Amino acid sequence: MSRYRALMLTVGLIVITVMIAGQLMAAEGPKWIGAFYIKGRVGLKWQAMEGASEYTVYRKAGSGEFVKYATTAKTQHFDTELSPGEIYSYKISTVGSDGAELLSVEKKVTIPGAPVGEFNPPEWSGLRLDRNKVMLRWDPVPGSIAYNIYRSNTSGSDYEVVGNATATRYADSDNLVRGETYYYVITGLNEEFEETEYSKERSFLFGISDEDLKTQEEENKIVLEDISLKYLFDITKAGGNLNMNQPADVFVNSKGNIYITDALNFQVNCYDGSGKHLFSFGEQTPGDMVDNPPQGTFSYPFTLFIDKSDKVYVTDVKNGDIQVFTVDGKFVRRITVAVEEGMESFRPNGLAVLDDGRMIVTDAGNHRYVILDKDGKILSSKGERGSDPGQFVFPDELVVTDDGTICIVDVINCRIQEFDMEGNFIRAFGHAGQTAGTFGRPKALTLDNTGHVWVSDAMANIVQIFTLDGKVKSAITSFESDDIFLATPRGVFVKDGRFYVVNRLPHRLLVFQIG
Repeated sequence: MSRYRALMLTVGLIVITVMIAGQLMAAEGPKWIGAFYIKGRVGLKWQAMEGASEYTVYRKAGSGEFVKYATTAKTQHFDTELSPGEIYSYKISTVGSDGAELLSVEKKVTIPGAPVGEFNPPEWSGLRLDRNKVMLRWDPVPGSIAYNIYRSNTSGSDYEVVGNATATRYADSDNLVRGETYYYVITGLNEEFEETEYSKERSFLFGISDEDLKTQEEENKIVLEDISLKYLFDITKAGGNLNMNQPADVFVNSKGNIYITDALNFQVNCYDGSGKHLFSFGEQTPGDMVDNPPQGTFSYPFTLFIDKSDKVYVTDVKNGDIQVFTVDGKFVRRITVAVEEGMESFRPNGLAVLDDGRMIVTDAGNHRYVILDKDGKILSSKGERGSDPGQFVFPDELVVTDDGTICIVDVINCRIQEFDMEGNFIRAFGHAGQTAGTFGRPKALTLDNTGHVWVSDAMANIVQIFTLDGKVKSAITSFESDDIFLATPRGVFVKDGRFYVVNRLPHRLLVFQIG
């Protein structure tokens, strides 16, 4: 072999080696942080690559081929075009400095539910009491155009149709008798009027009979103190021509002005001490910006807290953030909270702000509460899903006493749990029931100037008053006028001899003078 040919062969080997190395590098694209299904969408997250200005998302459904699905400058993307029961595969790519495409490894995500074509029974999403009706809710069934609601007085048999629905909810008020337990199943109907099998059975005790109530009260020997409440006024208007739409919480500031989260109007309303509307602030977050909401916008404003300087804190359970406003509703800042990989999105239900700026927040999606610094960094976390002391199932509102006791509504466990500032469990009180001192669906709580805890119950339509050690003192159930009533109450507040309570579904705030 001549020296010239040997030299050319060497150069050729070098070129081939570089090409192979380039192919290997092409497989070393963006590195995954996570890909998971949550709340009806697939969340994709990857590490940023130096020099990359944009990324391409490739998607494959089932055993199909990868196709270019989206391009983004962010290091995250949400896929909402999903089919139940399908398996999706994803790859992320970017372009390297040499112009070659750098491709990530493949990630697969399985979408829960049945594929379209499998006609399965409905799955329950809720069963509760609303005054004199039993409210039933279920998830939509692919292929269903209507649903049959069956009821029986006997578990597992003798079901009879009590109603039909085209939506995924139904209110049953057909000849219900207090003290009776009813058993429900639901079926779906398709366009051919073929019917699914029965859903799982759910039971519901419709109230309690006067005789049983009297017996239980005698057995428990609970003597409640009367509380005198004088109706002052209510608030239903949200400014302009708007009526309030599912208000959620109420807080009164140092000047006596009343703030109300108006959830489905996507705003916070402010009123003077007589109920006159002063102003509202906030607007709906655009649908294509929920991953990075513009300042001052809401998807579902929920709980309020006003600090000692009258700054207004508002949690948003859909945007998953906390926003801070001045007393007159001007945006100050937005606080976001990062969760660990594999956890549900942060869902701030309840909030209290300490004098030093730290925030205590219930994270309902992850069944815990956290203590945050002023910027949203998690300083400590307490709780997980369960029913043992220190565990929660969808915690809601909380309050902090003057001595630093944290009181938290543990909704599905039907109790209030108390902790010290270090997260040590102190006690719990309440359990599921329909007598004084028990709960159906506790939601919110507040403290009065005596240290008593006022707790709203959205299922029993009642507000009960407890000592801090869990002894029930009073119960508010009805008023002199039939026009004044509690219905799905949530937010409660006591200040300067007044009691404020939000009735969610009647879209109304009631205000009373105490004593």
